[in-house]
Amino acid sequence: MGKDKMFSQFSRYQNIKYGFSNRTDGSMHRRLEKENREEYFKSLGIDPSRVVTADLVHGAKAVKVSDGTIVAKADGLVTDAKGLFLTATAADCFLLYFYDPLKNVIGIAHVGWRGLLAGIVDNTIDALVQNYNVNSHDLLVSVSPGIRECHFEISPTDKEKFRRHSKFILKRKGKVFVDLPGIIKVKLLDKGISPNNIEDSGICTHSNENEYFSYRRDKPRDVQVQIGYIGLV
Repeated sequence: MGKDKMFSQFSRYQNIKYGFSNRTDGSMHRRLEKENREEYFKSLGIDPSRVVTADLVHGAKAVKVSDGTIVAKADGLVTDAKGLFLTATAADCFLLYFYDPLKNVIGIAHVGWRGLLAGIVDNTIDALVQNYNVNSHDLLVSVSPGIRECHFEISPTDKEKFRRHSKFILKRKGKVFVDLPGIIKVKLLDKGISPNNIEDSGICTHSNENEYFSYRRDKPRDVQVQIGYIGLV
């Protein structure tokens, strides 16, 4: 599977624009690579002034937006505003893209392991339901590239934090790994998302050095990140 699989269900609709950058696009850090970000969006025909960015804190807050450029202390964004592009960055964490073709509303969520356990998946869906009367069964969800169980190793101390998700803890050669996409999918299903409406890229950022930045693999002095975006057009 690849990025074509990630967005195949979205490709049926002409009124949304979406994507996920890769290494050849350059890093998309909001403060360190502002100029590159702006050039990237311009190359896609997107006005940088209509790009809204979640100021990530690896938390569980999801926010409704109708304008602006930066949303403080949020890891999830939802909107029904046409021409507004919701964005979030990631260097191993996952991005979830949400679209309801019936209500014509969208969302994006940054899902690291801390935010996942704190409830960012649930809260982003709740924000769509509460603000736009969305039926979660109608939502289409795509899961971006991110660090997979092949490389997401955790310490014995952190293992305890995943005790409610023991099914997704794997042990290999004395090391402990976690299947984060597995947990994400369970949370989506528990919130009423149809299994047929969930698409996963299946891509591991850590394993694909030529295509993606990976914080755990590269350990850079300055964080290098991909950016995901979705907007109604």
